[in-house]
Amino acid sequence: VVIRNGELYREKTYKDVCVLYFDGTMETFTKNEFDIDSAIAKKAWQAWSFGPELMKDGYPVEEFDSSVSDKNPRCGIGYYEPGHYCLVVVDGRQPGYSSGMTLAEFSSLFYSLGCNTAYNLDGGATAQMMFQDQRINLPSGGGRESSDIIFFGVG
Repeated sequence: VVIRNGELYREKTYKDVCVLYFDGTMETFTKNEFDIDSAIAKKAWQAWSFGPELMKDGYPVEEFDSSVSDKNPRCGIGYYEPGHYCLVVVDGRQPGYSSGMTLAEFSSLFYSLGCNTAYNLDGGATAQMMFQDQRINLPSGGGRESSDIIFFGVG
């Protein structure tokens, strides 16, 4: 599923889904739980389908819908309350520098940070974080181009 700025581009569900609503709330769903009509009725603003979900109802998820659960570079978003999020990038696949995290470790990290829910975004060489035009992590393989970002701006 792809929703950007409130516009539905694709409704087919591939994996777990994360939805950010106009009111700033964020929810995650397994593929089987997700209902596109409900998301639209609740005014979905953005929706991502990378996954998997890492936390549910304040607790770490223990089983993941992913074939990449071993140590890898990770990128994820956590949610505290409307308008309050936690973005985490973990480098990996770099011997002597960083081996990355398993999905279970990543889930536990968001739990330890006090998030109520969390969602794994694309990882690997795509796991990059920028701040004021500077990349602040060291992505695997030097990084790669991506057509999708989560961007916070000052208004």
